[in-house]
Amino acid sequence: MMARQKMLIVGALGTVGRPMLEHFEASPEWDVCGVSRRTPDFETTAEWAAVDLRDPDDCRKLREIKGVTNICYTAVYEKPDVTRGWSEWDHVETNLAMLKNVVENVEAVSPNLRHITLLQGTKAYGGHLGPFRQPARESDKRYMRPNFYYDQQDWIAERQQGKEWSWSVLRPQIVCGLAVGSPLNIITAIGVFAAVSREYGLPLRFPGGASRIGEATDARLIAKAAEWAGTSPQCANQVFNIANGDVYVWENVFPKVAELFRMELEPAQPFSLARIMPQNEPIWDRVVAKHGLKPYKYTEVVPSWQFADFLFGYGQRPNPHHMSTIKARKLGFHDCVDSEEMFVDLLQELQKRRILPE
Repeated sequence: MMARQKMLIVGALGTVGRPMLEHFEASPEWDVCGVSRRTPDFETTAEWAAVDLRDPDDCRKLREIKGVTNICYTAVYEKPDVTRGWSEWDHVETNLAMLKNVVENVEAVSPNLRHITLLQGTKAYGGHLGPFRQPARESDKRYMRPNFYYDQQDWIAERQQGKEWSWSVLRPQIVCGLAVGSPLNIITAIGVFAAVSREYGLPLRFPGGASRIGEATDARLIAKAAEWAGTSPQCANQVFNIANGDVYVWENVFPKVAELFRMELEPAQPFSLARIMPQNEPIWDRVVAKHGLKPYKYTEVVPSWQFADFLFGYGQRPNPHHMSTIKARKLGFHDCVDSEEMFVDLLQELQKRRILPE
């Protein structure tokens, strides 16, 4: 019988971390510990450490967590100007320091550490800079820096030399999940945009740019991939693209959103959500009161609208963003998700949890 393993999920309240927490909590083979700045506002059996990863002294709390065998590092620091920050050196320095603070403290008290999984994304292929080689493969050459993904990966690979543990890097496409408080969660942005539009008595209109074919990754799929990569010897010290396995276009998604929120659908009207939507906090407060939603602040549910502008292609040419997932499939990871069903399913789940109105 396999000995119980202990998973440390860093960034456990985020878009990737929250479903990862639920995935490993549901498994009888794992003990789970979550790390985040905030304590959870939901019931969980996980051990918990509330830590500011930017504070080296605060991170010494992590030494109280003994017996960790696996780390899934999903935390990320984003600057107030989210998209601009992706190409600034202080963004790199902060995110690298956070990873170091975790690994150095956990490794010091966990002699049986076996695996560390890092999360990246299409910025590893220069997706934030413009068009990139299609489809992106894990063997592609790197793109222009600054890019904290490269610095984190280089540091973890160097630190692993001569150690008993291994590492893996997962590169998902657009990550879709249930977390509140993430500036990179398109699901909450879509839901709040629809709810505010409906409260004004408006039809639903897609606010983005020209049509483009996209890929997405359900955060629950990433949790499965993390368990696979962290327990499969063939995955040691490897990078894997992870995606749902199909494609979507927003023109097919928004009619389903309109149906879910019982709204009329009208043709697209491109405009910047980052410019307009921050003005609508009083309308969101009205929605919360009218529907008896959990009292999250507007800026907690959608901290930034810049990411939505980026994904919707506002003001952009329709650049393709596709990755090959053949490497993971050849080595044994075959799970897949229907993306259009995923968008609806996640929005419905946020309605059930009283974060979005029905």
